[in-house]
Amino acid sequence: MALAVGALPPAAARAESPRRSLADCVRVAVQGSGQLAEAEGKVAEWRGRLAEVQSVFYPKISAFAFAAPIFGVKGLANQPDVERQWGVWGPYLRFEGMVMQPLYTFGQASAGEKAATERLAVEEARRDQTRDAVALEVARYYYLHLYVSSMKPSLDSARKLLDEALRSAQAMFDEGSGKVTQTDLQKLKYASAELEKYRVQAEFGHALSLAALKHTMGRPENESLELAETSLPPAPAAEPPPLAELIRQAWERRSEARQLKHGREAALSLEEAERLANYPTLALVGQLVASWSPVRQDQHNTFAYDPYNDLSGGLALAVKFDLDPARANARGDTARAMVDQVDGLARFAQTGIPLDVRRCRDEVDQARRLLSVSEQGATAARKWMLFASAGYAAGTGETKDVLEGLAAFVQAKKGFNDQLLALHMANAQLALSVGSIVDALAGTAGSP
Repeated sequence: MALAVGALPPAAARAESPRRSLADCVRVAVQGSGQLAEAEGKVAEWRGRLAEVQSVFYPKISAFAFAAPIFGVKGLANQPDVERQWGVWGPYLRFEGMVMQPLYTFGQASAGEKAATERLAVEEARRDQTRDAVALEVARYYYLHLYVSSMKPSLDSARKLLDEALRSAQAMFDEGSGKVTQTDLQKLKYASAELEKYRVQAEFGHALSLAALKHTMGRPENESLELAETSLPPAPAAEPPPLAELIRQAWERRSEARQLKHGREAALSLEEAERLANYPTLALVGQLVASWSPVRQDQHNTFAYDPYNDLSGGLALAVKFDLDPARANARGDTARAMVDQVDGLARFAQTGIPLDVRRCRDEVDQARRLLSVSEQGATAARKWMLFASAGYAAGTGETKDVLEGLAAFVQAKKGFNDQLLALHMANAQLALSVGSIVDALAGTAGSP
């Protein structure tokens, strides 16, 4: 079950619009992230190692050939006198080749193949973990950019009301009615400067968050990027599933759980392969030897060894040993230690993963409740600011009321957006904790 993390526009609308939604940004990041490319490289590395283990049962060919000068010899091997002709030189050509087809390794190859297969699955799970982390980072900067965008209208509204209050205060001060003192005027100017600081911070934060989003997506900073939304989306209506269901999903889908499962199988299989390393390999062997030299007399006697003019070969059933018991036992003990390490991590995860899921779900529930309270406070603060500004413009209010109302409005609006941002990020963190963040954000399995 995918968790709701903001509202994603329909696929058709995304295809027609040049603006990027959160789903689009996640897909771009998943396809072009340098971190994912590195993780995919590790997967490819272990695919190669698996192919190397599987190549045990492929034919093995070894051969060498050479050409060298050699002096002449006249005579046969069964003759008592052989004449060395130092003044006669010629070429000596020789080729030796052997083909070995392994037939059976007494379990060593199959154990090694399983170890490599399980380790490949571990690297694939790690790649998925990296992919999920990239998706979370995209969501963080996407929502942070929208958070700053959401604050700008409130700051602009406060700026407008404060400017009106300043104009009214200046006019009343110039009239000399005594309703506005120099102190009141300076208080308003100070508030104006403080508000402008917030606006400057929002301006730079807006640009920086967008640059960070491009970086996470693997795009250059000078590339144009427009987001489909201009402010934080409303809180998703759907609530998360029950905690027990979320924990079940986490054990099924979370990459760490898959790493533990396949990692233990890989370590067990590696231990078996290392302890079987002293067993022989049964193989079918074919050999061919050919040599020739025009300055050496061909030996036709079957029992005479002739390395200079010969053509021989044959097939045989062979047993190949490579004995090193101490090394095999040591490597087997090392593999067993890896099994113990994985078992220790599994015991830690047995309680750690449910705790992480519960923490994330509690953060969602807390953000929802705080958002509701913050919304009420923001509504009340806005009314406070408007009533205080209207009263001040009419000459019936005090400067203190205007300043307090403006400060309360900006603070309450910030608090509301803080909680809305926290809710979206809490949903994203919860989706990450159950291994479904890419589904939740991009609506796709997101495999690179």
